[in-house]
Amino acid sequence: MAMAGRLGRWLRAGRASRCGSGGASGSSSGKSSEQGWRRPLRHSARPACAAALPAVLACQYLDGRRSYCEGGSSSSRGSSIIRFRVDVDRPGLLSEATEVLKKQQVNIRDARISTEEGSKRATHIYFVEESGETARGGLSEERLAEVRAALTQLASGSCEAEPWPVFSSEEVAKHQTPSNGIWVSYKDGVYDITDFVQNHPGGKDKIMLAAGKAIDPFWRIYQQHTGRGNALELLESMRIGDLSDPPDTTRTASDPYDSDPERHPGLIFHNNKPCNAELPSELMMDSWLTPNPVWFIRHHHPVPEVNPEDFRLCIEGVGTKAVTLCLEDLKKRFLKREVVATLQCGGNRRSELDQIEKTSGIPWGFGAMSTAQWGGVYLREVLQHCAGLSHENVEAFDVKHVIFKGMDGMEASIPIEKALSPYGDVLLAYEMNGEALPNEHGAPVRVIVPGVVGVRNVKWLGRVVASTEEAEGPWQRGLAYKGFSPMVKELQGIDVEKIPSMHELPVQSAIVSPKPGSVTELDDLEVKGFAWSGGGRGIVRVDVSIDEGKTWITAELADGKDQCYNRAWAWTFWEASVPVPAELQGKEFTVLCRAVDSAYSTQPERPEPLWNLRGLNCNCWHRVPVRHQE
Repeated sequence: MAMAGRLGRWLRAGRASRCGSGGASGSSSGKSSEQGWRRPLRHSARPACAAALPAVLACQYLDGRRSYCEGGSSSSRGSSIIRFRVDVDRPGLLSEATEVLKKQQVNIRDARISTEEGSKRATHIYFVEESGETARGGLSEERLAEVRAALTQLASGSCEAEPWPVFSSEEVAKHQTPSNGIWVSYKDGVYDITDFVQNHPGGKDKIMLAAGKAIDPFWRIYQQHTGRGNALELLESMRIGDLSDPPDTTRTASDPYDSDPERHPGLIFHNNKPCNAELPSELMMDSWLTPNPVWFIRHHHPVPEVNPEDFRLCIEGVGTKAVTLCLEDLKKRFLKREVVATLQCGGNRRSELDQIEKTSGIPWGFGAMSTAQWGGVYLREVLQHCAGLSHENVEAFDVKHVIFKGMDGMEASIPIEKALSPYGDVLLAYEMNGEALPNEHGAPVRVIVPGVVGVRNVKWLGRVVASTEEAEGPWQRGLAYKGFSPMVKELQGIDVEKIPSMHELPVQSAIVSPKPGSVTELDDLEVKGFAWSGGGRGIVRVDVSIDEGKTWITAELADGKDQCYNRAWAWTFWEASVPVPAELQGKEFTVLCRAVDSAYSTQPERPEPLWNLRGLNCNCWHRVPVRHQE
């Protein structure tokens, strides 16, 4: 009864908020005549199951329950709440009522059922608005009467309707703490995000900047929230009312992404603001070094514009002598070094995990990785010979990490052992594939940390800091790059900061050719792909099968095979000619591949044990369905 009671208090509180002066959104006291203002019920981001909460509260979210106006945003004002109280609830009543509302041409934005323990009575609660292109606002009294009459024919009971609660920006600003509820507004909606804050992919600290405020200015920067759509759906599930004084949208604000570089149309775009695009499979094996224009892109913010002549890199932190270097200093005072390295996003192949259960992040295929020859100076030489960070100082000052801070606001760190290792090849890069580093990929200077997850390779580098602690922020301490058990579906009660962040990546391989759905008439199937492993572990073997792993063909390694097994920072191409046995000719079958690295680690067979909340480290056998035609 506790949760059902909270739902009732929310609805009563919504009515009370309109009883102040002028009937506006929230009086100065904001209290009801019964129990005063109570925090509204906060519904979770995923549907609750009646079986999981027997006879207490079942929340059933209907498919297509929300109506969105232009661009997928919920911008209709004054929606209505319909409470359909039935004396005897029965299976299927929710679906029947939904159909009735559809026939009445009413859009259902949300639907729930509140039940009473030990009773057959139930309350069906619908958040609705008029449908149709020209309709705006809640239902008129006449329409409410029509809906009421239709619903009461389904079951014995009563039906009430009232406008959706309305709050002012002043009322929203009062809710900035967990004890009082954390509210935000977006366009004309008000949302209680209290229970979501801990699960925010960008980290708790970032989302708390918007507590009690409008998130519109933040989402103009982080436009992936509106670009992918799932963030809007999640936000809408936390809506508690309308905003009486929404921001003026008639004024055009300058778009911070207007100055982003032009991009190659061959890339596979997942977002444009910020840009996240993968290398298409058709271009992946044209060259061992990926051409700059089609290099995969993973941004978190707009691309900064930095004049190379004005660029300054600050080296500082414990155990160092602070120094500031310009681009010419890096080019003239240090030996130029070159490193060929593949960078891979931690979410590469996430779309395969999404097929098991939706994760949180960009649904990458296997193209969130690329390879380049980087030119620059070794980080260790700058730290040791210019900033004075000797091994003795590392011990004396307990230096554990080196933090990289980008001029786009992003920061990440690596262990001091990797940073100072003479075999780690960490580079402050100003060239990419023999050309000046493109602005898209971090100019004037970025860090290249071979063998580790892409996010540590910070672009538009502005500061390098020796530290006793790892970097702050969602990309290091937040949940963004941390792996959880497949059983963890939410983070309540989990101290995320204590979980190690991703560093070296596991062995990986994928089939580039043939493509899924290909048809072949040949008796020998030509298979090509790539393999790579983190930590500089070279590829010693790639196996290919077309009979679900009963037999395997060893592929021939090609470009990249001659790398040192312990400093193999770049991918290895491979190819295999696989005979199609008589029993598979004229049939559909699946091509599989698995790689083995120099540590003799290999890829797991299935994706299910790899599933995790953030969709990281998907490296199961890659599978491509094809058909043989006689």
